Amino acid sequence: AGQKGGDGQAEPVPMLELWRLKNFMPLVACASLFAGCMWVPYIYLPAYQYDALGTPLREGARNVASIGISSTVGRVVIGRVAMQVSSLRCLQVCCLLAGAATILLALLPQLPWLIWVFTVTFGLSAGSTIALLAPLLVELFGLRNLPNAFGFLCAVQAPGVLALPAVCGAVHDLFDSYVPVWMLGGGAWWSRPFSSS
Repeated sequence: AGQKGGDGQAEPVPMLELWRLKNFMPLVACASLFAGCMWVPYIYLPAYQYDALGTPLREGARNVASIGISSTVGRVVIGRVAMQVSSLRCLQVCCLLAGAATILLALLPQLPWLIWVFTVTFGLSAGSTIALLAPLLVELFGLRNLPNAFGFLCAVQAPGVLALPAVCGAVHDLFDSYVPVWMLGGGAWWSRPFSSS
């Protein structure tokens, strides 16, 4: 999309006109929610382990670190996979996995090894979604629109990062349980996979 420049190539779409592009507004609508649900396990996992299992907060912090390590590995691996498969399909699968892992954290028995499985699964899938954003935007809107589109998405993620973890905290206080926290955080992931279908 965009007008032809002097070199015959399409000019980038101005920032304020990005909303006219097909599929851009659904992505924007989900980007803020996605950014918030990304941080829910980072914030609440140590307290959840302490309250539910009596695990020292130090151990919970190690599990948060394992999410970060798995996230780094996921970004590298998904880069190779995305060279063979559509970035959109990869993003859909990763969001579904991250959401399912978070919801299952609420439904499965509260066993330490299951929490470790969660940290690895969530880290691999959630980290991969970050690495897929730029390739997905290029697939959908073209390389010349990447700077404006990526900048716009990053800007609208800020409210979600501030709001959703706070909402989850209020939900925990209301129900005195982490089950609705994980259900809310996991369900938010599933709002994104089909936003650009």
